[in-house]
Amino acid sequence: MSLMMARSTRYCQRCNKRYDVVLTEVVCPRCDGRLSDWIDGSTVDLDETNELGFLAEDQEPSETFVGQTFANYQIEAFLGQGGMARVYLATHLSLQRPCAVKVLRPSTLGRGERAIETFLSEARLSAAINHPHAVTLYTLGRSDGRDFLEMEYVDGKTLEHLVLEQGNLNPLQATTWMYQVSSALAVAHDLGMIHRDIKPGNVMVTKTQIAKLADFGLAKQIANDQPLAGDMLSGTPNYMAPELFRGHAASIQSDIYAMGASYFYLLTGRLAIDASSIGELVRFHSKHDLLRSLDFEAERLPAGIANIMQKSLGREVGQRYGHASELRDDLRAVLGGLRSLESMLTEALAGSSMLPEFDGQRYHVRVILPDGRNQIVSVEIDEDAETHEDIVRVFSVCGPASASYYERALHLNAAISHGAIGIESVSGLPHFVMVNSYPRATCDAHEIRTSIAEVAKYADQVEHLLTGEDHF
Repeated sequence: MSLMMARSTRYCQRCNKRYDVVLTEVVCPRCDGRLSDWIDGSTVDLDETNELGFLAEDQEPSETFVGQTFANYQIEAFLGQGGMARVYLATHLSLQRPCAVKVLRPSTLGRGERAIETFLSEARLSAAINHPHAVTLYTLGRSDGRDFLEMEYVDGKTLEHLVLEQGNLNPLQATTWMYQVSSALAVAHDLGMIHRDIKPGNVMVTKTQIAKLADFGLAKQIANDQPLAGDMLSGTPNYMAPELFRGHAASIQSDIYAMGASYFYLLTGRLAIDASSIGELVRFHSKHDLLRSLDFEAERLPAGIANIMQKSLGREVGQRYGHASELRDDLRAVLGGLRSLESMLTEALAGSSMLPEFDGQRYHVRVILPDGRNQIVSVEIDEDAETHEDIVRVFSVCGPASASYYERALHLNAAISHGAIGIESVSGLPHFVMVNSYPRATCDAHEIRTSIAEVAKYADQVEHLLTGEDHF
């Protein structure tokens, strides 16, 4: 099929309708509004549009700055635009680094000081968030009468584009990226901020598979947990919480709903609610509870993921997580159960010369220590005797458990801050073993890496003090 004949479902923000049109069609056949992809949808903010009207078309071409110097940047390419600004790929002339420069559109300048202040407010809010999973704001400025932001350039694709290209994601990949996003959102919530426009289209994924939450263009500050005065419908319709359609204030819990809706989209490749307009979404939320409409078993979602959906997509605010940190912790627990020990070890030892060897039951890592000594550390999945939950067990043999060493071993055990010395059977004989363990559900690669280093260090010290040898 040629590009001219290929069709796509697109959405008009002006008349709030969905249309099946050819890919090259960008104008609404009903009202001449601008069409966009329905799955991502357009961000709407009635707090702004009620007063300012629909977005005016710019007479200035989007490529105007391309190939030119703007402020302290060489503009390389046009990347895209939103309701208020255009984004360009640029090179910082002094630092010679790539960056993204967001420049106010002429139509925004025509709206007056309030629109400009909204743009600058995004800068101030974004600047407060310093997190590896949030797009970094470097600076803001003004040149030739145009306000602009310089931001981190993320060379990658949005989560939305990844799903459109390859279909729904496997639970491990989807959960990994949602965990990363929730970590950044938790920082925003700690600062008393809400994002208000979380969606797969606002999450960038780098070429090294790191997710970064972007576009705090609708973000607002919450003072003392009070509702936002004058706050109205805001966000992207498909990811907006039910109460927003009823005119209630955006909140931490509406961010949580958007996270749940985004998670569902990543896992299934489809929207949680099949609607062709904002009006249909409003009618759905007024008559139905989304959780009762979704069949998590039919979607074959693991129990832990279904539980997260239940706590994210509740119709009532009180049914949802109270903070992104709670969602983050549950995502981390699910992630621990989804990841194989091999993948966690691979990440834990990345960048080191240590290579894990598998003997069919557990992994073994040789750790090189100072003075030419070395220690073998073993890592395995085991079951906790009391809770019967899976644990990640990191251990290393220290030497034979001779009775003459018991008292000395007890004194050493009291002095060790990480792990403990125990006695286990090795090849049918009792041996001192340095052990550390973590619940598998919450264990991550960093903890495994740290534990391997500590267990190796202390196990070798115990072996050296007790026997003066280096057999293990």
